[in-house]
Amino acid sequence: MLKLKNSLIASAILTAFLSPLSIAEEAQSAVIDNEATEGEFHDADPRNSNWRGGIAADHNGQIKLAAGGGQGSATTQTNLLGEYYTESENFRFRLAHFDARFGGVYADLYRLTDLTNMYTAGYMLPLKTAEGTMFFPSVNYTYVDWDVEGISDNINTNCRNYGDLENGLCKGIADFGGANGANVAKILGSDESHMSSLNLYVLQPWNETHYTVLNANMGKSFDGVEMNVVNLMWLQGIRTHLGDNILNIYLEVKYDVLQVDSALYNPISGQGSVKSEETVGTIGFDFRF
Repeated sequence: MLKLKNSLIASAILTAFLSPLSIAEEAQSAVIDNEATEGEFHDADPRNSNWRGGIAADHNGQIKLAAGGGQGSATTQTNLLGEYYTESENFRFRLAHFDARFGGVYADLYRLTDLTNMYTAGYMLPLKTAEGTMFFPSVNYTYVDWDVEGISDNINTNCRNYGDLENGLCKGIADFGGANGANVAKILGSDESHMSSLNLYVLQPWNETHYTVLNANMGKSFDGVEMNVVNLMWLQGIRTHLGDNILNIYLEVKYDVLQVDSALYNPISGQGSVKSEETVGTIGFDFRF
């Protein structure tokens, strides 16, 4: 997740957005009305509060461990989920509460080692069509606390190991006085961001065993570091059994785009941006207990 991208700063920031900012993203596998009981929620419905454990690996070798669960009734559900990434040592913790009268609210803490802490709060509205397709639109606010010292350490390490980049970032930072926390904050424009985003999570069960999940997220900062984010995700899942427990096997593909704007990227024109894109494929297993 921390490998070199189009620019060193963009690669550091991009890691924070490898997952959509919605709590719905990590739900994995029977669609029901709001009046259904806890055990009748589809495994990929974010309101499902059955206890779970999971493991996944992406094509870069990153391993993700997940565990969570909660409690629910016919009208309310409370869920928590924790994740740990073995290679990067990042972790994520999410807490959500759904009520049939008003929808769902959630909080999300995402720690990216030596890069940032992200704090997200959001509101989600569960909707269902007559054909059984489920839609979960949500609005989110995220506060990003950048670890500018950690970013500067990454820049220094990568510049030593890889040399300059096509956009001259290493030389530009050297001319600016070197990579340190204060200079990184100056180049980015701040050491924090305030971002709003819109997210749409769609669940389509095809039958009792096969289902598809689509997720689209678009975000833009309104204060601090100027950035635009687009995240797209497609997941194909199969629901089966392993012994007495439910097992979901899924293939997930994510496409992430981040553009960061700063006048210091092009001090002559006073305008400039760095854009980074990444596609990640993941195979995972999700156990329900």
